[in-house]
Amino acid sequence: MPKARELALRALSHRDRSRRELELRLERAGVSSEERDEALDELAAAGLLSDARFAEARARGLAAKNGSDSLIRNDLRRHGIDRVEIAEILEGLEDEAERAARIFERRGGGDRALRYLAAKGFSRESLDRLIDDSVC
Repeated sequence: MPKARELALRALSHRDRSRRELELRLERAGVSSEERDEALDELAAAGLLSDARFAEARARGLAAKNGSDSLIRNDLRRHGIDRVEIAEILEGLEDEAERAARIFERRGGGDRALRYLAAKGFSRESLDRLIDDSVC
């Protein structure tokens, strides 16, 4: 287990990571399932590994980089965060439509800004609202 703990701590020294991310790293390093679970449970009990903390920081970072709820949701799922926790985190973020309006305005509005938002995964409803508001 010292090997598993050491590898996990080294990965965590750079940034927060999800439990699933660390499990995959340890698996690739040849650490047995029992050793992985024991080491990660120990780190979680010590407060060094927290999916909630990871997910919150990851979601806020992606939202700050103009990420849509869909982009954030997919990213967190890929990192092994459960759907209920993802829903709670998204509720705590700025509303997607408000985020889209802020980004749209900052990028100068128009078709180009709408294409940018669509490429970032913003919902059709958020984009429609921007189109309706700019037509009026």
